[in-house]
Amino acid sequence: MLHVVSHKEQIVKKEFPADTSFLSLYPAVAHEARPFILVLPGGGYEHLASHEGEPIARWLNDLGIHAGVLHYQVGDFEVDSLLDDVEHALRWIRQTPKDWKVIPEQVGLVGFSAGGHLASIVATRGAEKPDLLLLGYPVITFHDAYTHIGSRTHFLGEQPTQEQLHAFSSDQQVTSQTPPTFIWTTANDATVPVENSLLLASALSRAGISFELHVFEEGRHGLGLAEDNRECQQWLALAEKWLQKHSYVTEGQRITSRLFIAGDSTAAQKGATEKPMTGWGEHLQSYFDPSVQVNNRAVNGRSTKSFIAEGRLSHIEKDFRAGDYLFIQFGHNDEKKEDPTRYTDPDGDYRQNLIQCIKSARERGGIPVLLTSVSRRRFTADGEPDPLAVGAYPAAMRRVAEETRTPLLDIFKASQQLYRTLGEEGSKQLFMHLPEKVHPNYQAGVTDNTHFSDKGARQMAKLVAEAIRKCTELSALKQRMVERNPDSGERLAHQLVN
Repeated sequence: MLHVVSHKEQIVKKEFPADTSFLSLYPAVAHEARPFILVLPGGGYEHLASHEGEPIARWLNDLGIHAGVLHYQVGDFEVDSLLDDVEHALRWIRQTPKDWKVIPEQVGLVGFSAGGHLASIVATRGAEKPDLLLLGYPVITFHDAYTHIGSRTHFLGEQPTQEQLHAFSSDQQVTSQTPPTFIWTTANDATVPVENSLLLASALSRAGISFELHVFEEGRHGLGLAEDNRECQQWLALAEKWLQKHSYVTEGQRITSRLFIAGDSTAAQKGATEKPMTGWGEHLQSYFDPSVQVNNRAVNGRSTKSFIAEGRLSHIEKDFRAGDYLFIQFGHNDEKKEDPTRYTDPDGDYRQNLIQCIKSARERGGIPVLLTSVSRRRFTADGEPDPLAVGAYPAAMRRVAEETRTPLLDIFKASQQLYRTLGEEGSKQLFMHLPEKVHPNYQAGVTDNTHFSDKGARQMAKLVAEAIRKCTELSALKQRMVERNPDSGERLAHQLVN
């Protein structure tokens, strides 16, 4: 069963039958008919990787392409039902959204990891095929030598037959009707071996299907937009050129501003082995319409000093253009006196580093924004949040904001007020507090009063959004925000497609 929703709508799966897939829609801002690409995140058919969903749809929107993310069935599902949902989504896209002005002959699929397997199976075996296929580090074969066992087990069970292995290894299902395909992966992917992509490329070549294959030398599995791997991030530019060649992208079509986040682990995107730890930057995109694309360049463990020294600001500068925003939030690691590669004096090099970031954005015609650090969960003896939970850095940033006339979002103050409201015990829910043997990534348990749970990250993103709305200097950005409450059970008008 397929259920179609707006991307603004919170999906409450328990309200629907277990065999329901959800199609979240991300229309591009366009006045003429545009292509549509459906996104299938990875997750081993056990869960869905959020960083391979909405961020990919937003990237497509930035190219002027309508997008949707299919939150397909995972865990306990029937294969035929799952495949029907994907084909149903493609059919719905081609037939239903007339007001979107979708070009029905330009409806593509993009899939990552297990989502790449699902996309490739529909593209090779399906009755309702995509017109174009993009795959990131895909699972292709279910045969023992190179398969991802977890994906195969969740898809076919513990003891699949040889007929099933053949039928659902997409390299063995390529025909002359398989659409043009773009594939990228890494040579040292330890989860889904590179041979998966090589097998599909060989099959496409034998069938005379147009394709591109890009194998990067190094990179972990599950990179998504590859924001933490500059080499692999080239796949975005390569894919854009390929989409141009197939008339899905028109040169000069970009219509959005980017909002870059330069910061530390409290904002950074977290990998699968770090979850449920979440950075607030992962949830900021949902507060903006498609004309703003959040580009989260925050990295775990960085200070202003190490971020600049490692060339990370320079990397942002290469992509930054007039009209973009640079959100700057550091402090947690700048106060680490024991580490000379990261420590900065609040009124010395910390101040100078902030000014360097501000100048970098302004020199390129962009808008710098300073954000004081989110507060650590630290209470004084009288039950109040510790005003020095991030040392002297929030105060130092406020002085720089005033001196340079830079917009300031005081997230330290806002987060402390939230902790005060929740109390010492209630505020634990915002952070990584897990007993032992509850989560496979934290078998020994964890008590962490700096890094956020998913709920905490959502609350911090909400504080950032509220601060933007209150900041008179960011009125233009405010106009591009959408009303959203990430913890609300409110639902927008929806359409149930049976």
